[in-house]
Amino acid sequence: MLAEMLSLVISSQDDMRLVGIAHGVDEAIALVQAEQPQVVLMDFTLPDGDGITAVRIINERWPSTHVVMLSGIDTDDLLERAIEVGCVGYLVKDRPVEDVLRAVRSAARGELLFSAPELSRMLGRLRKPSSPSMEWLTARELEVLRLLAKGHSTEGIASQLFISVNTVRNHVGRILNKLGAHSKLEAVAIAARDKLVNLND
Repeated sequence: MLAEMLSLVISSQDDMRLVGIAHGVDEAIALVQAEQPQVVLMDFTLPDGDGITAVRIINERWPSTHVVMLSGIDTDDLLERAIEVGCVGYLVKDRPVEDVLRAVRSAARGELLFSAPELSRMLGRLRKPSSPSMEWLTARELEVLRLLAKGHSTEGIASQLFISVNTVRNHVGRILNKLGAHSKLEAVAIAARDKLVNLND
């Protein structure tokens, strides 16, 4: 019912095109493979598995597709798993439909949608670093990381720093490797824990 309602709302938007509705993990993966959409709204509870499994596969195979987790469950465990597999946002189903549309537009731009309070909840659950992150990151990587923490997309960071999109992607890849993060959001959470970025900003 929720999927049908959202499909009607999304289809009515001038700047959006609905490419399909999937009813399970296998259908979701097949749909993304066929359509390669900019954004996927992914439920956690699916008939043939969970949304985390689908997100992990989608992010590995089609990294240009951005996934927003949409779930009726609001726990730190699921939030942590969503961050680890590379979701760009996490919405609880009781949010107004306007919030969902805003999330879709932001995700299409490649922006990170987790709020500071959500990331702050995760700081105590992250593993302790083997050595201070600051020692491993270059000045440029810190600039990129701090812009990521402010929610800027890859294109936005490139514009602000007057560098190419590919250069930003290379910096992000090195940041993830150095911090041992699985996604940009996990890197931001680790950086916040290590006081490299200030989520209150």
